[in-house]
Amino acid sequence: MKSGCPLTNLTLTDLEICQAVCEQDQAIKVDDSDGDECVEENVPTNSEMRQALDILKRGVQHRATNFKKQDECEQYK
Repeated sequence: MKSGCPLTNLTLTDLEICQAVCEQDQAIKVDDSDGDECVEENVPTNSEMRQALDILKRGVQHRATNFKKQDECEQYK
């Protein structure tokens, strides 16, 4: 495996994942150009947030594992 590859030691902390999710949520704007509708947002429970965080972690780990496998295969070509 290439030692200079930035993704070989990819790990994200819970805080980094939560910050990324929060930044993404803040970037989403609700279009209420009429101004006559009240938009009420349902705040997720702690359990729902933990479940979403677990899903994100699995996705990141899966991608990192696939990247490592692909990188190892490339070395033998």
